[in-house]
Amino acid sequence: MKMNSMNISLPSAMAEFVRQTIERDYGNASEFFRSLVRERIQREIESDVAFLNEATNQAPAGPDAQDIAEVLNLQRRVRKAIRARGL
Repeated sequence: MKMNSMNISLPSAMAEFVRQTIERDYGNASEFFRSLVRERIQREIESDVAFLNEATNQAPAGPDAQDIAEVLNLQRRVRKAIRARGL
């Protein structure tokens, strides 16, 4: 996989925090920031899924058997009328 380089600027306190975290938990700064990005992506996916679940929770289940039968009957009538007109 091709990697891209990015430069970032941090205030001293943040830079020190990053250095300490890398020394304790990561091999290098790139891995630390990739981990942060992966976590952010995961949170956004979970947020999107929660939103979709909530949005569909109140949605109607869809057409029932009677609705489907009415649509099929309407299709048959329309097709029969089209054939009767020679179209």
